Amino acid sequence: MKKRFSPQHALLGLLAFALAGCTMSPGDRDASTASRSAQNKRPNILVILADDLGYSDIGAFGGEIATPHLDALVAGGRRLSNFHTTAVCSPTRASLMSGTDHHLAGMGSMAEAVGAFITGNQPIHAPWGAANGIDFDRVPPGYGGHLSANALAMPELLRDAGYRTAMVGKWHLAYQVKAPDAQERRWFRVKPEALPSARGFEKSFALLDGGGSHYAPSTPPTPMDFVTYAEDGALMPTTRLPHDFYSTKDFTDRLIGYIDSGRSSGKPFFAYAAYTAPHWPLQAPPADIAAQKGRYDAGYDVIRTQRIERMRKMGLIPANLQPFSGVPSVAEGGTGPKRWNELTSEEKAREARLMEVYAAMVSNLDAHVGRLVQYLKDNGQYDNTLILFMSDNGAEGASPIASPRPGTHVDNALDNIGRPNSVVSYGPRWAEVSGAPFRLFKGFEGAEGGTSAPLIVKMPHQTRALPDSDAWMHVSDVLPTVLQAAGVADPGARYQGRPVQPIEGVAMQRTLLETAERPAVRVHASELLGTGYVVKGRWKLSQTPSLSSQSVRRSDVPWRLHDLSIDRGETRDVAAQYPDVVAELKAEWDQYVLRAGVVEQAQAYSGR
Repeated sequence: MKKRFSPQHALLGLLAFALAGCTMSPGDRDASTASRSAQNKRPNILVILADDLGYSDIGAFGGEIATPHLDALVAGGRRLSNFHTTAVCSPTRASLMSGTDHHLAGMGSMAEAVGAFITGNQPIHAPWGAANGIDFDRVPPGYGGHLSANALAMPELLRDAGYRTAMVGKWHLAYQVKAPDAQERRWFRVKPEALPSARGFEKSFALLDGGGSHYAPSTPPTPMDFVTYAEDGALMPTTRLPHDFYSTKDFTDRLIGYIDSGRSSGKPFFAYAAYTAPHWPLQAPPADIAAQKGRYDAGYDVIRTQRIERMRKMGLIPANLQPFSGVPSVAEGGTGPKRWNELTSEEKAREARLMEVYAAMVSNLDAHVGRLVQYLKDNGQYDNTLILFMSDNGAEGASPIASPRPGTHVDNALDNIGRPNSVVSYGPRWAEVSGAPFRLFKGFEGAEGGTSAPLIVKMPHQTRALPDSDAWMHVSDVLPTVLQAAGVADPGARYQGRPVQPIEGVAMQRTLLETAERPAVRVHASELLGTGYVVKGRWKLSQTPSLSSQSVRRSDVPWRLHDLSIDRGETRDVAAQYPDVVAELKAEWDQYVLRAGVVEQAQAYSGR
């Protein structure tokens, strides 16, 4: 059941939030002119981002994984059940930082993908390629692989308004697409002007790659050990990591140190904890893995059904919602992998182990989020801190991509899965569990399972939970919400004398405070990897292929129409019944493609 909350308390929460967020004049962007007392009243801001965490993984969203600290945030905050990101990591991070569409922020696609488009098979990737005027010397605007210079950046805006700024974890916004050379066969290089330190973070320890080992390099190393970190602007190879490094723990240690080191300044802080868990390679401390032993022996269907039933009881999804049943397997006449009852006993043992390690990573992440929150409580900073916890996209269903390198070694034997020298992911069937009750998972921009993410918000001075909100929200809404809470003006189309891409997101205060007024009907469109959607009120028009190991041409993928008010599981395509709605939303799509500078592909992502 949804938690009840008195109107009187909502009013008190509104008053407290307004006092915390509006003590500084919205037009005053120069913190040097603000008094220390005014700064002290402004809220601290903590944004926590998990990597590839599925919608239903944590306890507060129906998962069986023990996440008491995140669940406690809900008990003192608010759970938002209709929050959306892009379907992959770096475009989401670009929208989070800039408050606008990822194409307009410079991340129309991941740098890794742009290089593949340019060098790939021309008929599939058209209009990419030199024959069509797109090569490594002529990368289209919006596809450079980094947060563009004319995009706003959350840390810059808050730093310039008098906040201390610090981040740890995955940045993934500092690549420059380039032609591969003979020695390093990658389609991108680090762009120093796009490092966290160059975009407003005064202290930072950041993974620049999209993924890497969660441990210090093993001996011999795995291909995932060859990634790059940056500490306050200085590039750092993994060989300089401490020998006992584990990403989630060390990121937390560093962020607590950054926050603590500036306590005497009198300034509020903006802290960004961009954890790399539970992104593959699935690796976790042995004790955390051992705690999950045997919990997934029942298989995909049982665990997924249990999650959906818990979500129904929590009121997160309607009792009559029809969940997506999963991609039919080959034996069922489809293109998906084996169902649980089609696996051998050896295959079941391996699949169960994969999910045990994944659950261990999520449980471990929760414990360190708990450490971070407890630090704030112990130092009297928790009450006046705005906390947002979210994931960057849907669960990861693809296989690991670890390019072989001379001198490396990987041991993915059953008993070794989860240890420093293993490189595994948990595959599409467990991703369907993590994304329950939605369709598909990471990479599929048009599917709810690709873009639906958990969101928990704890407002400054909030002490009790507000009821769940099912208002449709997008990751681009986070920046304007944070600015409003901090009393920082929206800069519009110019900032510090230079033209910038204006914020497109919507400040979420009314939604977060549960005022009587419902959010206005929104129109939102997004494209990624040749798939996309338009949402307008209850309607969603999307173009998304099913899971396949083969290339899928966009021209072969029909547009689907779903009524999200009754079918968020996307099980009933009603395009034939509502041709006028399809035409209206298709016109919105065409406008979006032009406005965002989308370079449309002939191929649609199919989960390969």
